[in-house]
Amino acid sequence: MNFGFLSTIDEPLLPYMMTSALSNGVDNIIVICDKKVNSDKDRRIWQDRTGGSLRRGDDQEITIYNMGDANIPFLFVESHNNQQTKRIINHYGISCLLNAGTPRKLSADIIGSVPNGVVNIHPGLLPNYRGCSCVEWAIYNDDVIGNTAQFMDIGYDTGPIIMSRPCQFPTGASYQDIRVRVYREACNIAGHVLGLIQTTGLTPADATPQPEGVYYDPIPDDKFSVVLEKIKGGHYRPRTAGPGGAPA
Repeated sequence: MNFGFLSTIDEPLLPYMMTSALSNGVDNIIVICDKKVNSDKDRRIWQDRTGGSLRRGDDQEITIYNMGDANIPFLFVESHNNQQTKRIINHYGISCLLNAGTPRKLSADIIGSVPNGVVNIHPGLLPNYRGCSCVEWAIYNDDVIGNTAQFMDIGYDTGPIIMSRPCQFPTGASYQDIRVRVYREACNIAGHVLGLIQTTGLTPADATPQPEGVYYDPIPDDKFSVVLEKIKGGHYRPRTAGPGGAPA
């Protein structure tokens, strides 16, 4: 089975997702890079969330250049939604795609082009944490933070669920500690799920359909300030089970 990673050449999590896939026995990877890259705003948000962790070129971190003998091809397209992407999928016989940082809302044509679906790792427990800033909204609401692996459909975070995993954090964890842990665990889950698909042939029809959920817009500055104060003061007290789900 061949897997296509939809990403950009400057996506910070791409090498971590690649390494996770390789460690789960998935080595037949083709990286399809959209030529659209992160904006200055995107880079500022990443810096604010991670404090410089998970960056490229750091000797303490992995990069796309130290994948050993994986021999993974990188192919470039103008857009993940164009026919060039479809031709790559067909030429390489790609059965499953991973959202490894696509800058596009994928079209139904691309989503339906692979029999084993398009995997997305969402930083929120679905269905009750769809949309944006789900880590921050969960803290604001005193709910559990977590990741959900799902198959994408044409909606926003509405596709069938493969598994959900809440995250645990040590006492005194900073906002950046929390965000970095969520990112790292998302990469681990991505590799695990691709390994599962490779072993079992899992498709969107085999996953759990979502009931009605809650969509969140980006958290406003005043509420984000509350989030930071809750973390700093040790007042974030998540419920034992978040509304978005429990461990799979």
